[in-house]
Amino acid sequence: MPAELGLCTDADLAIANGDVESADTMRRLAVSFKNTSTHPCTLVGYPGVDLVTAAGGVLVHVDRRPAAAAHRLTLNPGDTANADIQASAIDTASGKSCARIGTVVVTAPGIDVPHTLNAALPICSATVSSVD
Repeated sequence: MPAELGLCTDADLAIANGDVESADTMRRLAVSFKNTSTHPCTLVGYPGVDLVTAAGGVLVHVDRRPAAAAHRLTLNPGDTANADIQASAIDTASGKSCARIGTVVVTAPGIDVPHTLNAALPICSATVSSVD
């Protein structure tokens, strides 16, 4: 039986994002976690995501999107895991445009080091997927 691989650390990963995609009232942001180390490592579950003000104050903690189970991924050197964040541009309570936008701050699954991304999303009804 092979030895258990260690969990990825912040030093093992490069975190990046794509452009914010718009579809009707939804906004989507893809986030990638690339293993830049020389050894395999494991990611399990969901990234942490906050939408914050320019001063860094948390506007909202992004909810996890329901899934049957948290994914457990082995990343070989150079491999990439992905997650996506979705947010509504409409406030469901009022039916009006979501009045506030937050800068996206991400932590990789199981890691407490925050990374501020070059992206902003509406703070209404935001969710994040498990890594895959």
